[in-house]
Amino acid sequence: MDSGNSGDGLTGEFEELLQFCARAEALIAELLLLSDRVPSQFLDPRFDPVLFDLRYFESPRDYEARINASADLQALEDELNESCASYLQRFFLLANGVVQYHTDLVKYLSNLQEGLCVHFTLEGILENKQGSQLLIESISLFGCIILLIEHKISGYLREKLLISYLRANQSFKYPNLDQICLLCRLHKTTKPIPDIINIQMTEELFARFPFPKVVIDAVIISCLRGDDMYSSIRFFTEPVHRTMALSRQGGHLFVLLFYSHGFLFDSAFMREVVDRFFKDNWVVPLVVHFSVDLLVSWDPYREAKAALFECISPTFMRDRCTYHCMKVGNLIKELDSIVCDGALRKELLMENSQHLLSLVKNCNFTLRWLLLHRMSIDKKAREVVVTVCTAYQVDKESLLDLLFKTSRVEYDLKEMYTKLLSDREVMWHEKKHVVSECINDLSQNHFTTSALSSKYKNKTLKEWFGNILSEVDLLEYAGGTGSSNRGIYRIISTLKDLEHIQEHNIQSKDALLKAQKSLHDMIKILSFDNQAMLALHVVTDVLYAWGYLENFQDCLKNKIIKDTSVLLVLNAFFFKFRSLLSAPFQRTVECNSQDLACISNYYSMKYSAQILAILKIIPVILLDITLYEENSHPSYLQSNHINKETIEDFIQVDELLKGARQAAKFCVIREGMQLMSRTFDGIVNLNLKRWLEEKLKEEVARQLDIKLGSFLLSSHAKNDLERCLHLLSTYMTLQSQKLELLQDILHMHGTHLWDEPFTSVLDACAIREETELKIQQALDFKNLIPNPKSFIGLLLQKVIWLTDPSRSMFIEPMLGWFDAEGNEVIGVHSFTLLKSCIGQVGLASLDSLLATLVSISLEDILNSINDLLDSKFQKEMQKLEEILGPPASIPLLGLPSYNNMVHMCSGAWELLADKCAIIGQLQLLRSLVNFRLKSKNKCNSMAVSATDAFISTVSLQRNNMVEVKENKEISTKDLLLSALNHQSKLCGLVHPFDSTYISKKPPNFLSRYASLLSISQLCRYLFDAHLGTLTSRSKKSLKDFSPLIIGLGTLLRQFHPSYMTQYIQFMAQYIHTSEASFVAIDEPNKINTNHACEVAKAVFWQQSFCKYFGISEDVIELCLAPAIIALLQF
Repeated sequence: MDSGNSGDGLTGEFEELLQFCARAEALIAELLLLSDRVPSQFLDPRFDPVLFDLRYFESPRDYEARINASADLQALEDELNESCASYLQRFFLLANGVVQYHTDLVKYLSNLQEGLCVHFTLEGILENKQGSQLLIESISLFGCIILLIEHKISGYLREKLLISYLRANQSFKYPNLDQICLLCRLHKTTKPIPDIINIQMTEELFARFPFPKVVIDAVIISCLRGDDMYSSIRFFTEPVHRTMALSRQGGHLFVLLFYSHGFLFDSAFMREVVDRFFKDNWVVPLVVHFSVDLLVSWDPYREAKAALFECISPTFMRDRCTYHCMKVGNLIKELDSIVCDGALRKELLMENSQHLLSLVKNCNFTLRWLLLHRMSIDKKAREVVVTVCTAYQVDKESLLDLLFKTSRVEYDLKEMYTKLLSDREVMWHEKKHVVSECINDLSQNHFTTSALSSKYKNKTLKEWFGNILSEVDLLEYAGGTGSSNRGIYRIISTLKDLEHIQEHNIQSKDALLKAQKSLHDMIKILSFDNQAMLALHVVTDVLYAWGYLENFQDCLKNKIIKDTSVLLVLNAFFFKFRSLLSAPFQRTVECNSQDLACISNYYSMKYSAQILAILKIIPVILLDITLYEENSHPSYLQSNHINKETIEDFIQVDELLKGARQAAKFCVIREGMQLMSRTFDGIVNLNLKRWLEEKLKEEVARQLDIKLGSFLLSSHAKNDLERCLHLLSTYMTLQSQKLELLQDILHMHGTHLWDEPFTSVLDACAIREETELKIQQALDFKNLIPNPKSFIGLLLQKVIWLTDPSRSMFIEPMLGWFDAEGNEVIGVHSFTLLKSCIGQVGLASLDSLLATLVSISLEDILNSINDLLDSKFQKEMQKLEEILGPPASIPLLGLPSYNNMVHMCSGAWELLADKCAIIGQLQLLRSLVNFRLKSKNKCNSMAVSATDAFISTVSLQRNNMVEVKENKEISTKDLLLSALNHQSKLCGLVHPFDSTYISKKPPNFLSRYASLLSISQLCRYLFDAHLGTLTSRSKKSLKDFSPLIIGLGTLLRQFHPSYMTQYIQFMAQYIHTSEASFVAIDEPNKINTNHACEVAKAVFWQQSFCKYFGISEDVIELCLAPAIIALLQF
């Protein structure tokens, strides 16, 4: 970039050309943006039947008729238009903008050529450096647009996008439509390579949008061929760097040669071009970070190719690559020697500024050549480069190392230069003061009259030093080097003469040397100016390698993983690529275009995305840092006595050192992130703190999901479940503690970093399982969760299996399930351990999944009952109702009436009883889960416990509320009730036995049928006075009593309370009938114990039912005589 370019001057003198360049830069940014966001529908074969190319214009009616004839195609087209309308409009505006740009520029150039411009002529613009720059760029950038369109958006895609837009808008009469079609028309091309543009027959593509040949030829001959358009050679004084200096100019020349491709067939001209611009490189940067390979692009042009091969033969390629590969190792060593003691010092820069600038220039020269030519798409050339690089062990890691260290030195140099330029006047006066003090000190302490030579015999000592001090005082800082430097040199010369006289006086000599050094520093300070910063900016430009960063991503991440201190210089590494935020829209800034915000936002977004893509490894590193082993515990927690001999083992120095090193990584990462934030503050909006919080949450969720996904039990044994839960609990604790430590070091909210991902993962698990359950075709009661999809599903599968009514027995006083040998299978301890693993959210998710299973099971059992209650069975039930009479009466036929009906459905009772037992089992599990949640909250907060009654009341009111219309907006009251309902679930304030799971019409005779089911199951149980419950009569066929009765009650609870009341009455009628039948057959004055036990079982059944479902004892006393209740005492 020419340092002399001034935005104001350009705007005033060549405003139109400047605006053309700014328009071109805006079009390039929009093109790159759209090419990165092509809708997936245009790449999906499913949409091919409604996507057409330009052949559509040959017979549009046929295409439209085919779509109108198919409802599927119409639906597909509607979907396409709805999802891609905004993108299609932007693409059409881009294409129209490109065409309009060409039209306007051609008109301007024609007027310029014909002399119709009032203020300018073509010759006048070409003679002006700024004008010629803008003229060349306005044409060259349009050529780059054409190349980028072909490179980034293929011809097939362009045609489909254009036709889709025109069909969607039903308009084909746009002014520039023919030119737009020409722009979008398919052109023969090769498979695109990300950052190397390779377009076949480029001159034919450019011929679609030509420019006046006179202008093109004048530009090529007058400016590009021989001038130094951007005054870059002054920054590259060494001949070997000449092509690097003219690289930007060479890129413009490459494009314009295709607009006047006759030059490509001129041998002499092409030899001159190659010798000046391309004699030692064949991969040339073109625009932004895109390049071209001359060996491929000029292959169809014999003269151009021959001229190129005269300079770049295979031997030359090998030698040049060898030259640069050999330099890599030496440059890295030299860079290491500079930064070995830390950052650059001011003194080092002042002493060796030219050497440091030369070193930076050589590093960038080698990097540029190797990075560009490793991307060559010419097979033979690439093989030569790769072979030589492999032989000298110059791989991606070596280049990354060189790039990293070069970036660090450059960053320090720029920082130091900036500081020196801002403080140089203060520093100059400080050095002047030091000189004055040295001379004054010499005059007073170190020199005597006798010490002076004959040269100073006629002057007194005081007068002589006074003259020198006067000369020093007369020195003025003028920002230049003229008179000030001459005065300084005179003083230095005088002091050197004095130094020869006082060679043996050590004190005097030291003072003289100090004064001379300060005077030399004054000269060096005056030599620093903005030209040094400009030179540093030009030689360190690395925009060409932006696309190469993706290849470096894995190497960079591995480098950070191995050594987190890399983060301390990562800011310098990305700062080197800062030209992406200025170079692609330099002219837009100069003319203060209204497109500046949009363009800068796009490039800032790309810049930030690349930085964050590398930093994405940091959350992984943070969470992989292990301060303590999972099974290790501090020694002082294991012993209360320390022996002198074992003091070293007690201190555990190795463990402490290891922990300290791991903790230091946290601090290094924090410092690296802070450096990144400070470096790019005001440049791009990274907001690294918030980003790191979000990425940490994502990584915590990912690792937690993996950990929960590995929760696999080798068997159904209780010990196996507890072992896995213990391991999981330990992992959860360590992760939580680690995030709490991050809270202090990174100044983040550690609990949020853990709680939010933890909650989201468990919620996702529950939703996944609920979705899977709801789409099941049929419910298998032997395996409620046949294919668990998540940790919650797998855990629940194991818990349900262990608490199956056919394998274990629920004992209410112990709040747990026990096997036949009396061993606890699952109880309060198990759920406490579970709480430590998955917390309140996990238990609430488990409860929600259990509720879903209950709901599905209830629907299933209702369907089974409805299938059984056919018309014949309903008639039998009607007859039974007539025989049994009112519930308060005793039927005349007695027990045989019940027995006949039970026998009639003997095949169905077993299945229905099993289904009821499963529902009861799920309800018991819900009750224990909510008991654990509620007890935890009681310990943590009195307030939570105190709201139990309030929320229960509100929930009851909510259930009794009148349903509003579906289209009515949700009221504040409804939102409050919803929030309270959610909180009540988390706090365990849910009562499963009182819950309504389904809303369906009850079957006929439901209460009577439920009583018959109960009667059919009574014979399977015995009353166990020791356990205080009913136990299975047969040891071979176990069936737990509590789940069965709870499941039956849950079924009745889904309907009007009268069904439950009727059930109690029907069971009381059965009990009275049984008691009356037993008294009638027993011998007078003799108690039959067996008959009494049967009645007592029925009474216990009745009482248990009422107890579980909160029915008052008064109801039982009203239905049963006291004498019958007293039978439980047997």
